[in-house]
Order: sequence, then structure tokens, then C-alpha cells
Amino acid sequence: MRRIKSLPKEKIDEIADLIGESFWDYPYEEGEGGLKPFFPSKQAMSDYMRTFVVAGIESGTFYSTDGGEGYILITDTEGNHPGFFSIVKMARGMKKAMGGWKKLFAFLKTANGGEETLEQRLKKQKKKYVKVEMLIVTKEHQGQGYMRKLLTFAFGMAEKKNCPCILDTDAQGKCDRYIHLGMKLGQIRQAAGVKVYDLIYEK
Repeated sequence: MRRIKSLPKEKIDEIADLIGESFWDYPYEEGEGGLKPFFPSKQAMSDYMRTFVVAGIESGTFYSTDGGEGYILITDTEGNHPGFFSIVKMARGMKKAMGGWKKLFAFLKTANGGEETLEQRLKKQKKKYVKVEMLIVTKEHQGQGYMRKLLTFAFGMAEKKNCPCILDTDAQGKCDRYIHLGMKLGQIRQAAGVKVYDLIYEK
């Protein structure tokens, strides 16, 4: 595994397209749907995801497998997360992807509403944690064990910090996959009118 300090624009666009496509084309069950309803097109979703990739690179929280087969964005409560200027840049990119500030604010209000998240609960309890913000295995390398490798890396970071590793996902199928790879389902909640699955790994 290696920390990504820089990538050419073409590679960043490629990764963002893969992430956007994985959300857009995923066969969601009834009552699921994730982010898709908030975006006018697959490209808009990819543009939104691109802001995370760039922020992860700038903040030193974006990693890849040695051969670039998969990528993961990992933050924690010890200062390893995008800084102020990266967040400002993210907001501008999100605004452009969603078609204006009004639509972005409406999306954020809806997405952050609903039941308390596992992350919010840990913050209230003043507990530290590691969070997987984004995880992608490139199409040609899916089903070859790279997702396990990426998650194992995140779990190892959490173990070193003596804290849990958390992530949330928007589909039962994805949830089942993460459970198979060692996580436990913390809760199922409603956000933006769809189900969200909060998962946790603890040694």
C-alpha cells in the first residue's frame, strides 16, 4: 500500500469516473438508491466524487494498492483529514457538480438529516475512530481480493490507534460484502429518504 501524494489530472478523472459509475449503475433494492437521485447525470456524480479524490490527495489521506488496482480515502480524529482550504475547494467543486449552491445546500441538509449516525455518536462520546470515506477497486481488478487488502489496511490503522474503524454504505449488498470482510453492522438508519448502513470494525 502507498500514500498518494500526487496524480496526473487524467488519472484523477479516471478514478472519479469509476467511483461515480459504481454509484450510478449499482442495482439498488427497493428503498435504497444512495446519492443518485440528487444528480442530473452520471458525469455530475463523477464530478462530485472527484472533489473527494483531490481533497484526499491534498491532505495525505488517499492511498492505493501498490499497482493502483484499488484506492481508499481514510480519515481519523487525530487531524488526518482535509484541511480548511481543501474543504473550500471541495465545496466549490460540489456546487458545480450539483448545479448551484442552492441545490448543494438542499442536498447536504437532506443527506445529513434523519437519525443519528454512528460517527456522530462516537463524537458525542469523545471517542476516537478511523473512517473509510471512500473505497474503490478498478473494474478490471474487481473480485481479485483487492477490496479485502484495502480494508485490512484501514483496519490495521485503527488497531495501531486502538480505536474502531467505521464506514457507511447505501445498499444491503455492499453491507453484506463489508460484513464478509470483517465488519459488523452497527445500525440501519434513514437519510435522504433511503436506507444507510453504518458498519464498524473493532479488534
